[in-house]
Amino acid sequence: MPPEYPFRLRESFLSPAEIGFYQALREVLRDQLVGELLAIAPKVALLDMVSVKRPNENVQQFNRLVRKSVDFLLIHRPTLHPALAIELEYPKQARHRTDHFMDHLFKAVKLPFLRVVVLEKYDGDVLATQIRGALPAARQQAQRSEEHYSPVCSRCGISMVLRFYRSGPKVGKRYYGCLNFPECRQIVPVD
Repeated sequence: MPPEYPFRLRESFLSPAEIGFYQALREVLRDQLVGELLAIAPKVALLDMVSVKRPNENVQQFNRLVRKSVDFLLIHRPTLHPALAIELEYPKQARHRTDHFMDHLFKAVKLPFLRVVVLEKYDGDVLATQIRGALPAARQQAQRSEEHYSPVCSRCGISMVLRFYRSGPKVGKRYYGCLNFPECRQIVPVD
């Protein structure tokens, strides 16, 4: 007989405030931002969208991402790239915010970040204007520089690092190699 686990399914995945915002966001995307081709992902863990450069050396920064999430992530449907991160704030939080980590994080990874104050009812026009104001920055960042791009190893699920061939016919050419080399020999060529 399997052990009895102390788990139970939550009655609701989202809080009442998140449900209200999700419904307003869905209407705005359907009615006013039709041409943007965006999908909504709620409660996305930061570690699922952000990687840490040289994680062995930046353990403290890696730990700052653990157990943190963004309330909603708008995703560009054709490419599945993040387009806009949205964080809900209760009115008291907005007035007394002392932790600016999320602001600095999204600025560093060049992903537009929008804070929205929780309301009983959202004005679709105002919400659409806020999103449109943030999305041009997302379009500009769509062409990411190699400096900020680090693929994830398909075998190990960790970040890869930029390396150079030292010998052979590809000497001097760049490629991304798994951090678990030599156990893992997965590579991603750089064009």
